[in-house]
Amino acid sequence: MDAIIVRITRTVASHPRLCILSYLRYHGETIPTVLAKKLGMPLPTLSAHVKLLSVAGLALSRKSGAKCYCSAASPYGSQTLSGQISEWLCTVLAKVRKGDKAQERSVHAVIFEAATAFTDLRRLQILRRLLTKGEATVDDLRNELSMSADAVSRHTSKLRRRGYITVRKAADGSLVFALAPTRKSAIHKRLFEIVQRAWEA
Repeated sequence: MDAIIVRITRTVASHPRLCILSYLRYHGETIPTVLAKKLGMPLPTLSAHVKLLSVAGLALSRKSGAKCYCSAASPYGSQTLSGQISEWLCTVLAKVRKGDKAQERSVHAVIFEAATAFTDLRRLQILRRLLTKGEATVDDLRNELSMSADAVSRHTSKLRRRGYITVRKAADGSLVFALAPTRKSAIHKRLFEIVQRAWEA
């Protein structure tokens, strides 16, 4: 399951792909040539992004005659990880005022930040360890997850910046990590809930 989480969140963590999903969310099914023109992307670049979205189950592509149509919908059910993330993205993107580019960029930035917490298997291991067993020191994470001290430092730092974990100093000076009691934003919270549900399935 972790490999699937990484693949889907890496697909989400892309500003061009978020722009594609935003456009499709507002304008509905669109052919790639129109999408490329509206977003100012070369057609081959846009097609590569749409293919990644389709493979990850975050967009739907269908052919009708010689034309291909794209839409912001998952071909999978709402019980799948792709389906849940697709529904969540559509809900978040629907709250952006149509044509408000500043708000769109702001929302995309938050989605990007939230998603990048889950784009590496080692960060997923750290999060799941803290979720299931509670607090952990650097040595706990090194020994239990077979990580170097440098890897623990790098990945916990990224998770802290994204607001998913906290750190405190123990009496002996060692660092102790724990899941943050609250999430940085509603976007961070919902994505964590979706990932947590996938782990529990």
